[in-house]
Amino acid sequence: MKAFNIEFYTGSKDELIAEIIEASTGQYGYIVTPNVNHVVQLEHSAPLRNAYSSASHRICDSRVLLPFVRAFKVPLPEAIPGSTLTAELIEHADAEQWDVCIIGCEPASVARLKERYPGLRVHHYYPPMGFITDPDAVQTCVNFINQHPSRLIVYAVGCPTQEILALKVLEGGQATGVGLCVGGSLNFLSGAVPRAPAWVQHLALEWLHRVCTEPRRLGSRYARDAWRFLPIVMRHYRNTPNCLEGAKQ
Repeated sequence: MKAFNIEFYTGSKDELIAEIIEASTGQYGYIVTPNVNHVVQLEHSAPLRNAYSSASHRICDSRVLLPFVRAFKVPLPEAIPGSTLTAELIEHADAEQWDVCIIGCEPASVARLKERYPGLRVHHYYPPMGFITDPDAVQTCVNFINQHPSRLIVYAVGCPTQEILALKVLEGGQATGVGLCVGGSLNFLSGAVPRAPAWVQHLALEWLHRVCTEPRRLGSRYARDAWRFLPIVMRHYRNTPNCLEGAKQ
């Protein structure tokens, strides 16, 4: 079932990780991580909608978004934050000495990541700012991924750039492994940015911790997203009869 025109993955985190491990040796596919910001962007971005429709999995990244999705009777057992998913997969990749391709993320953060996880065989490319509007620069990214076959491809260039690039790689038809569109997740793993304590995450207050940690970058964005998200919620509720019954279950 859909919520906000998104077909959400309805398995558990453990089931998803098992699926990713199995899929990582096969033909390329990629995972997107819907949150409130993505729902807002999907309203006006056709390229992002196209990328979403071609993803192998669309996981609910946000504990804030989770109750709204459940209100549409989508049977989600839990939210699966992209940062949590990335952490567990990187730990597995480190233990199994996987090749991991990283697109984006500051070189200093990648260097710290390699120190923390010495078992990773990292292939890193840091594209220039605004590369997604330059077809040659996009092709350079695609070529790098194709030339460095990896079990995991971590896209760390922000939404919607990472999703659009992930689709371009799929359309190229040469890549293998699983792509993760997970924004700044590697910054948490490398220690460049502190992540909220577990109890804060479980209270669905990680967004507040992030605002306090990066107020200039995230404060206005989160306020703007909240302002735009609520009308979207109300419109979808009006167009979905009896959807609020799902919120009581």
